[in-house]
Amino acid sequence: MSALINKKLEEIKQTASLFYGTRYTRKELANRFHKWRKSADRDPAGKEKIIVDGSRSQLSLFSRQWKWVILQTILWLIISFRFNFPPVINLMAFLTIFTQFTHNIMAIARDKRHIFNTFITQEILSARSLSMLLWETIADLEKEKDDPVHVSQVRYAPDCEWTDITLQLLANKYDKTLPLIRIIIGHESSELLHPSSLGLVQRSDQKKEASSFILLKLFGRHSSFMFEGHSSQKSSVQKKVEILRDIFIIYFGKRDISPIVQNEISGSWECFINIDDRTGAWEKTEKERGQDISDMLFEWVPLDEEPERIDPAAEAHKMKGYGW
Repeated sequence: MSALINKKLEEIKQTASLFYGTRYTRKELANRFHKWRKSADRDPAGKEKIIVDGSRSQLSLFSRQWKWVILQTILWLIISFRFNFPPVINLMAFLTIFTQFTHNIMAIARDKRHIFNTFITQEILSARSLSMLLWETIADLEKEKDDPVHVSQVRYAPDCEWTDITLQLLANKYDKTLPLIRIIIGHESSELLHPSSLGLVQRSDQKKEASSFILLKLFGRHSSFMFEGHSSQKSSVQKKVEILRDIFIIYFGKRDISPIVQNEISGSWECFINIDDRTGAWEKTEKERGQDISDMLFEWVPLDEEPERIDPAAEAHKMKGYGW
């Protein structure tokens, strides 16, 4: 019995918290959510705080009904003082107004939560985009210095076309984050090269991949991609793509056309060098993000109950009258 009472009191407390407290803008809520999402621990208490604050901050159309509830209450009070009604009439009027009052509170609470669920679903799904995944992967790297590109060889294959060159990424048993590279041109292939040979590691720590190597893996998954973000993010990604382009030009030699070009109309980047990623590094990154998004959707916006599955054959059988 006490457990049931405590549960009801907690529900009342949660409902009341949707009406009293600080309200936040959608930008503030989005920043708080993404900060929580990128945190290492993903504190459950922090999640619940965002849900409560986010639901409270939504504006429900049902709030407009308060004026009618208040108007009925005032009219009831005026009439009850002017006329001597039997207690049962006053009780019925009180119960009617109280029912409308509680119904409106619950309707507003459900609507606020529904609006916030729609908002947070959009924020969760936005994290699935390739652009956000790329930006956050690059942002996780330590700040890179704008040092000149350093490669071990210059003009390795100046006479062939970009499309004749294939970079094969192979598993490195000593370091999974830094696949080894084999260059294939026609029927000829090079020995296995460490990414540092092509300047794809950080100058300060050659055991850590550079953003140019992340982009190389991305081109191994998508021969072309379009980055969508605000102007400063686009400018940053463009500089990193240009670094990878310069690495190709320095290592393989300059040609009339750039190895990586940007479509002037769509804004997508396209790499003419074939990237054969046998490790599936970027594919794994996308799958991990996809699973994480699915888990977050279930945790943040759970279904109240599983929808009933209808068997079309059984339903048709009933409609014909055989199931009566």
